[in-house]
Order: sequence, then structure tokens, then C-alpha cells
Amino acid sequence: MPEMCEFCGALYWKNEENSSKKYTKCYLDGKVRLPNLTEAPDLFKELLCSNSQEAKSYRQQIREYNVALAFASMGSQIKALPGTGPYCFHIHGQIYHMVSPLYSNEGNKPGYCQFYIFDSSEASNRRMENNQACLHSVI
Repeated sequence: MPEMCEFCGALYWKNEENSSKKYTKCYLDGKVRLPNLTEAPDLFKELLCSNSQEAKSYRQQIREYNVALAFASMGSQIKALPGTGPYCFHIHGQIYHMVSPLYSNEGNKPGYCQFYIFDSSEASNRRMENNQACLHSVI
């Protein structure tokens, strides 16, 4: 039967007690106090829970929206795992984070963090050029 941390309510197995018979891996024995999570903004609740066209698009294309709004891109060599279990991937070697320079030149289209210094409507238009499966009203 799992045990519960007295500070945060995290669940532990009995064998995870320290020598003082306490569970201290989450809040360092009460030394770390995190504020309660704030409620999610209404926009995210709408996108995740409603049946509007925008919400359906967001849920179906959630990875595309994530890419459109990302500061960087992750790259690695992914090895396929044998079998038919749940989807996961195994990274072989090193993980890379690709970012654009802060200012683009004429040879490169702007991307990632560069969009965050544009006017918001210009940034939305540029994001839509790269992510055509997304809806402009959601971006």
C-alpha cells in the first residue's frame, strides 16, 4: 500500500522511507514550499474541453501547434523499439536543441524565438506560413 508525504501528498512505496522513517524526496523534508497551481486560463480550458471547430483543430493538431509556438526544436537519432507496446521512443546518442539566431538574414526564413520579437499579428502570419494545418484564429 502506498504511503503519503505529509508535506505535499505525494505517494511513496514503504521502501522509499529514509533512515529517519520519512519521505523526503519531493519537498526536502518540508524545506521547499511551492505555491499552489493557479487555475488554467479560460482559453486553454476552451481548447481542451469544448466542441468548437478551433478546439477540435487544436486537439487533432496539438503537436503542430506546439511546433508553431516553440522557442527551439529538439533533434536526435531515434531508434525504433521492437514489439507492439505503447508508443515511446529510444534516443540513441546526444539530444540537440536547434535555435535560430535572434535576427534572421535574407537566406533564412525566421523561426522559433525570432517570432517573439515580431509584432504579434506579423508573427502569427509567419507561423501560419510554416504550419498550415493550424487555424489562424487559434495561433
